[in-house]
Amino acid sequence: MPLGLGLASSHAPSMFVTPEQWPPLHEILTNGIPQPPQIQEETSAVIESYVQRIRKNFRVLREQLEAYRPDAVIIVGDDQMEVFSRAFIPALAIYLGEQVVGSTSIGLLGEPYEENRVTLRCHVPLARLILEELMARHFDLAYMEELVPLSRPQVGLGHAFTRLARVLGLHETGIPTVILFLNAYHPPLPTATRCYQLGQALREILDRRPERVALLGSGGLSHDPRGPRAGWVDEPLDRWILERIARGQGEQLQHLFTFDSDTLRGGTGEIRSWITVAGAFHGMPATVVDYIPARHAVTGLGFAYWKID
Repeated sequence: MPLGLGLASSHAPSMFVTPEQWPPLHEILTNGIPQPPQIQEETSAVIESYVQRIRKNFRVLREQLEAYRPDAVIIVGDDQMEVFSRAFIPALAIYLGEQVVGSTSIGLLGEPYEENRVTLRCHVPLARLILEELMARHFDLAYMEELVPLSRPQVGLGHAFTRLARVLGLHETGIPTVILFLNAYHPPLPTATRCYQLGQALREILDRRPERVALLGSGGLSHDPRGPRAGWVDEPLDRWILERIARGQGEQLQHLFTFDSDTLRGGTGEIRSWITVAGAFHGMPATVVDYIPARHAVTGLGFAYWKID
C-alpha cells in the first residue's frame, strides 16, 4: 500500500484562531468590499459553532493520518510570495533539503513570524526520486536543495504547508515530508488537467515504492481574499467539487479553469491541490468530512480524505 491515504483541507487563517479573532480578520481580508447578505446570519454563536466544527474536522483528518502510520507525507500547496517572488515563480517545484522551517503566525493580526515556528523533517530520497520520475514523465520541475525565501525571509516555508502540518501533528511526530509547490495564484497557471495528471503520475511512481505514503492537498475551496470578490463564497461550485470526489468522479474536475470566471480567480485557484489528490485516487470515492461556506472566513472550507483499505 505505497499510497494508501489522501487528505485535502482548506487552510484559511480564520481556521487557526479563536472566534473573537474572526471579525477583525474578516475586516482585513475583505478590505471594504460589499458583503453577501448571508454574512448577517453569521452571529457570534454561529462563528463559535464553525470553530468547533473546524477543530473536529481536523481531528478526523489527524486520526486518519495516525491510523495509517505513513513513512512520508507529500504536501501539495501553493506559495503566496513567501518563498518565491517576481524574480522567480515556478509552476511546479520540489524541495530536496533535509528539513524546512516556517511559521504559522497570522501576520494579518500582527503576530511576529519569528514566533510559532514549525520545523519539518523531509524525506530526501523520496523527494529526489519523485523529481527524477516526474521529469522522466515530462513534468518540468524547479528544485531547491536549500530554502532561501526571496519575498519574505522572516516567514520561511509558507502557510499552505505549515498550518496543516501543525494541526495534523507532523512537526510533533517527525513524520518525514516531501514539499511540493504547485502554483495556484500567479498566472499563467497549470491547467486542471495537468494537475490531475500530476496526481496520476505520483500514484504510478509511488506504487512501485516500499514506503507507505500519504498525499495532502492544501488550499481552497472558493475564496478571493483581498480581491474583488472577498467574502463571497461560491457555494454551488464548492458543493459540485465535493460531490465529484465523493462519487469517485474526480476526473470531471479537469473541466475547471478551462473558461474565464471571476470566481475561479484569486484563492479559488488552490483547488488545484485538491485536483492533484483526486488524480492520485482516480475513480476512488472520497469521504467528505464537512463543508462550511463561512463568509466570515472569506472561504468555502472543505475537508475530505481518500483511503484504500
